[in-house]
Amino acid sequence: MTSKFVSDFKFWVFVVILALSMLGGLGLQPQQAAAASVSIENGTDWMDTSGDPIEANSGNILKVGSTYYLYGEHAVSGTFDRVNVYTSTDLKNWTLGNAILTKTSATELNSSKIERPKVIYNASTGKYVLWAHYENGTDYSLGRVAVATSNTPDGNFVYQGSFQPLGYESRDMTVFVDSDGTGYLISASRKNGGANDTMAIFQMNASYTGISSFVGWVFENGYREAPAVVKKGSLYYLFTSQASGWYPNQGAYATATSMTGTWSSLSPFGNPSAFGTQIHDIATITGSSTTSYIYMADRWNPLNLGEHKHIWLPLTLNDSAGTASLEWYSKWSIDAGTGSVTLPSLTNHAQGKTATAASVGSGSTASYANDGNYQTSWVASSSTWPSWWQVDFGAPKTITEVDISWFMYKGSEANYQYKIEISNDGTNYSAIDRTDNTTYGFTTDKVHFTARYVRINLVNADLWNNPGNWYTPTVHEVKLLGPATADATGYSTFQSHNFSTRYIRHYNFNLRIDESVSPVLDSEFRVVPGLGSSSGVSLESINFPGYFMRVNSSNKVVLEPYSDSSAYKNDATFILHAGWADSSKISFESYSHSGYYVRHYNYVLQIDSISSSSSSTTKSDATFARFNY
Repeated sequence: MTSKFVSDFKFWVFVVILALSMLGGLGLQPQQAAAASVSIENGTDWMDTSGDPIEANSGNILKVGSTYYLYGEHAVSGTFDRVNVYTSTDLKNWTLGNAILTKTSATELNSSKIERPKVIYNASTGKYVLWAHYENGTDYSLGRVAVATSNTPDGNFVYQGSFQPLGYESRDMTVFVDSDGTGYLISASRKNGGANDTMAIFQMNASYTGISSFVGWVFENGYREAPAVVKKGSLYYLFTSQASGWYPNQGAYATATSMTGTWSSLSPFGNPSAFGTQIHDIATITGSSTTSYIYMADRWNPLNLGEHKHIWLPLTLNDSAGTASLEWYSKWSIDAGTGSVTLPSLTNHAQGKTATAASVGSGSTASYANDGNYQTSWVASSSTWPSWWQVDFGAPKTITEVDISWFMYKGSEANYQYKIEISNDGTNYSAIDRTDNTTYGFTTDKVHFTARYVRINLVNADLWNNPGNWYTPTVHEVKLLGPATADATGYSTFQSHNFSTRYIRHYNFNLRIDESVSPVLDSEFRVVPGLGSSSGVSLESINFPGYFMRVNSSNKVVLEPYSDSSAYKNDATFILHAGWADSSKISFESYSHSGYYVRHYNYVLQIDSISSSSSSTTKSDATFARFNY
């Protein structure tokens, strides 16, 4: 029996080892499951895993086990509808779980405002507790908090009612559970007669369902709101915004070694509009390798509050220096398993380069708009509009994103109508027209061009509560981001194979072949990696940088300004082949229309289906000689 058992045991060990080795040979090495790095894209509409908009404004994140719970409110026509919860394991792919509190959860919620909901866990009671700002459905005269509880993070929360904490008004608020289990309410309150004039801190009772004591006032007469608290090491950070309705403003933070204070003076973070956002929470992501912090914010459109965007940015906390810093990233990545953050590898080509402007006011300089400091600014010498600011890179640079931090006057906030003008020689400019802009404080434009000069043309400023524009043209900072190495610095011309005196050129934004091209710049193109695929190329005009050769819906080849859509990028990409009529030359196959090639017909460029059986004339029409400069 023993001998047979040993023999069988050895046999099955051999089988297991063989199976594992076969898996290895197939590339199927056994691995421990881990969350993957995911991309967070700001300024876009966020969708859940069902393809529906994520309706969870101004909430917070709570981690239970390996699952993250995202809470937030949803309003309809300005009144409360529900608090939703979404779940995720990677912080990007969110699945709608439940409406944990709705307008039918209690009578006083039928017509109300529930804002900035936060859910915390009470380890002593095993309850999940929701706190929120409560108002009636018509105005902000009550100044209360609302409380609800549940046995599970995504259950139907039982409404406990609304009240003013210890009789004090409470509007914008947050909650915070310290490492010793003590709960705190931090709220925009009233001390000296003005709504939201001073921030108040309260200590919660043991069950987190009420207030046990008043801790103290913070930022007296500072009119701060939108509080958010995070602790790193032994240092507490309290982030707030100014009070300016639905308009963005300069965020600031203070630090203390205890929630009871004393709190430091306020220091600014981000740019003067907090990148067009208002903070609502800071998520602490503790992974296997590191701990990261996410600045969670709302971007509101004051003209249409239904146009809401979620903005998440990596927040840097330096607890030894007691500082916090926030930078804008249109796209960045985080691994929820390790906690690691990966930032985009883009270079700000504007910073430190030679800047000029139409005029410069006393005490200002054009270089203040590209010095990397959001707290300085270029100011024109008068309130004359339009005006302009320009940077010279010194050599062509590829730019894929333009970020501008605009001046705003609190109470008369303005959106700027502007153009991004681009040139290779400082004389001939193409323009990206953003005179339809309605975003306040901070704009970010996805672009793609290679050029030496970029000029920001400040056409006008639209002040929301003033009939005229009394602003002086002012810009805090211009960031021109792109890869460290330009897509191309030279240019090429393309000669027709069967009309050797004619070259591809643009004329009234149509592509054709002409002889004696004038201006000659019309026939010069940068050949850059394909916008739609790196297997192809795209052709960018030299005298209209940011304009690319592309195929339109009529199969004509035209010159059009860059668009970030997939359709545009694919139509502006071409696969280079040996020339149909001469293999030492080239032919352009459309990336979006396989088998269709660029050819001239009556001197106008279009794409046609071409194959080995096509006529020699057709093949010649689709063949070009390339000259590089």
